[in-house]
Amino acid sequence: MGRRAIILAILRRLLLSAVTLWLLVTFVFLATEILPGDALDLTFTADELSAMPPEALATLRADLGLDQPAAVRYLGFLANLARLDFGTTLITGAPVADIVWYPFRNSLALAAVTLVVALPLALGLGIASAFLRGRMADRAISGLVILGYSIPEFVIGTALVMVFSVAWPLVPATVTAATQAALPDLIAAAPLAVVTIVVGSVAYLTRLLRAGLIEALESDAIERLRLAGLPERRIMMVHALPSAMLPALTAAALYTAALVSGLVVVELVFAYPGIGQEIVRAVSTREIPVIQAIAVLAALVVIGANLAADLALLALDPRRRA
Repeated sequence: MGRRAIILAILRRLLLSAVTLWLLVTFVFLATEILPGDALDLTFTADELSAMPPEALATLRADLGLDQPAAVRYLGFLANLARLDFGTTLITGAPVADIVWYPFRNSLALAAVTLVVALPLALGLGIASAFLRGRMADRAISGLVILGYSIPEFVIGTALVMVFSVAWPLVPATVTAATQAALPDLIAAAPLAVVTIVVGSVAYLTRLLRAGLIEALESDAIERLRLAGLPERRIMMVHALPSAMLPALTAAALYTAALVSGLVVVELVFAYPGIGQEIVRAVSTREIPVIQAIAVLAALVVIGANLAADLALLALDPRRRA
């Protein structure tokens, strides 16, 4: 496949990612528009709003930009995003970037640690389960994987708290580190949160890899290698594993979206200072710029992961370049 075809394939992926990001940004704006009430409704009580002169209330809404039509706010929202400017909060006027930076950093660190721990575990379990398929060890691994995949994160987190913080008080039930703490200190203070996300991630990735390996091992190409006398272990590691990794890579990138949503739940369970707590606080106070910033950043992570997986597949699999 020529260089021109490769460049066109990359450009198509980039264009598709840009269109997807625009659609997600538009959806985020529309979703925040239909939220009941606004920041003033939650900042002041109903009595205070009724006692406020209409002229003063109108002036306050105009100062906050709440009186502008939705179309004007949408165009301003897009213009600010093009400059990577998330604006300021409605009530305090604080820069939104300063508010969301540390929670977003903390959530990325939690996700990164989860992947560093979960990927080797899932790889080992998937290979072992496929290599021993049909045996007692395979059935045991598959049963545990289905159990871990089926149980929601908040149930796993609650069970870990009851065992390791209540029955055996080995670790704190909630994260005590500050939002701006150093990342090593923050992760060290959140062992139960890491374990909770790792359980679900390992279960999902193990199922994925096992299915891909078994499909590869039952292919005609692998059967010819067996007939040629190659050892089963070499067939597994050298020939079947690379074939199984290609579809697993795509599915793992799609799993990023589920991982982001799972982080929000786990952060709320363990009071982890990430985007989960920040977005709940922003929704409760109707701080629309903060909600939009967090949603856009999460969308960027998901789209970036999928784009990276697409480009990796283009590099590894010549068939996809067509």
